Amino acid sequence: MELPGTPLEWIEPFVGSERTQDVREALHGVRDLLDGRTVWHISDNPVRGGVAELLRADLPYLAGEGVSTRWTTLAGPPEFRAFTKSLYYRLCGVAPGADSADLERGRRMYERICAQNAARLTPALDRRSIVVVHDHQTAGLIPHLRAAGCTVLWRAHIGTPLREDLAALGWDFLHRYLSCAHCHITSCPGVLPAALAPVDRRVLRPSIDPLSPKNIPLHPGTDPSRLLAAAGLIEEEGAAPPGRYALTDLLVREPARVVRAGGPAPAGAPLVTQVSRWDRVKDIPGVIRGFAEYVDPAFEAHLLLVGPDTRGDRQAERVFAECRQVWAGLGRRGRRVHLVRLPTANPSEHALMVNAVQRRSAVVIQKSLAEGFGLTVSEAAWKGRPVVAAPVGGIREQVEHGTTGLLLSDASDLRGLGEAVNRLLSDRAYAEELGRNGHQRVLRRFLTDSSVLGFARVLSDAAQRYR
Repeated sequence: MELPGTPLEWIEPFVGSERTQDVREALHGVRDLLDGRTVWHISDNPVRGGVAELLRADLPYLAGEGVSTRWTTLAGPPEFRAFTKSLYYRLCGVAPGADSADLERGRRMYERICAQNAARLTPALDRRSIVVVHDHQTAGLIPHLRAAGCTVLWRAHIGTPLREDLAALGWDFLHRYLSCAHCHITSCPGVLPAALAPVDRRVLRPSIDPLSPKNIPLHPGTDPSRLLAAAGLIEEEGAAPPGRYALTDLLVREPARVVRAGGPAPAGAPLVTQVSRWDRVKDIPGVIRGFAEYVDPAFEAHLLLVGPDTRGDRQAERVFAECRQVWAGLGRRGRRVHLVRLPTANPSEHALMVNAVQRRSAVVIQKSLAEGFGLTVSEAAWKGRPVVAAPVGGIREQVEHGTTGLLLSDASDLRGLGEAVNRLLSDRAYAEELGRNGHQRVLRRFLTDSSVLGFARVLSDAAQRYR
């Protein structure tokens, strides 16, 4: 797809004229170095997931400054998606994942689908193209793209694994493809194993877009509680009907699908939330248990586990069913736990609901077992919300423990999770201080201009080194 350009002036009110000018000069330099070469991005899908969200935010700024930019996605059957998900669990070091026999059985299918996609895509490329392929799903394209004469950069959005011994099989599977790339790009240092082929490596930290529906300010005077009440997530007297709630013409038309015992969370109840896809890596059952067992009921807080609608996603359906089973075993304690599936038919409406959930939260949790970068942390911090998170992947770069949020001792620490939430619910002044500090850290390091500037530098290097 050809991308519309977004003017850099749009982010200037957030980051200031000096930072905006730095990005503009860097992009103009890249445009001149490329001298008409097109930069292609190939990812798994155009809608779901953090990669698609990042590309939708960043790439229009490149296009807007004259950098020829295209984005396309893989085509593949459900069994290809299932295989790459199993490979993903391996790379994250989280069981269950494909074992060595599963991986070798799946290799023929993986290579066939990648070859078919390469045959479809390469006629649109020329030998001067720079192609950025994203994550493990696209790695099998790299040999084909190199054979077509392209410069190929592989960008990994996967983080450091929970268990390196489990992840090793996944990296062994990918080795033959990744060794063909000109450069490997990761979100954090130390992600790639030392045994991987000696290819150039760069670190490029992702960011959040303050102009996206997920992060845009709500209409002046709009209480996010009104949106949550309209979606059926909380009780609220005088709740607004579905309507326009952000600084754009975004609508809330469809209520969420919620599994709960009884009605919505009471009006005014403190909300503890985790926003994530339905994925074993996000350890949603662990969040449920940590909240139910260790968060003091005296706070009368309610836990909302918020993710996308699972219809049409068999893997997500299975994980949701596992979460529901854990919830069902809580008995009366389950009355304070809500499993929320937000509608996804309209991505902007979905993002607006996430925006409102985060703004209404007393505490935001991100208890992942492994993480690429975990930008839900920065999303919450940008809105001034205090965060409790696992010390994995890029979360360690986003959260300064005790200053901009609280980090658990390790990703499986359920008692520590409950104790951290209790601390923030009992000391609202401290929670607000963490939220203010977190907002400032995101402003300094994790807004769109930072990632666009970083990518401009990577492209500048690639244009000069890999002619």
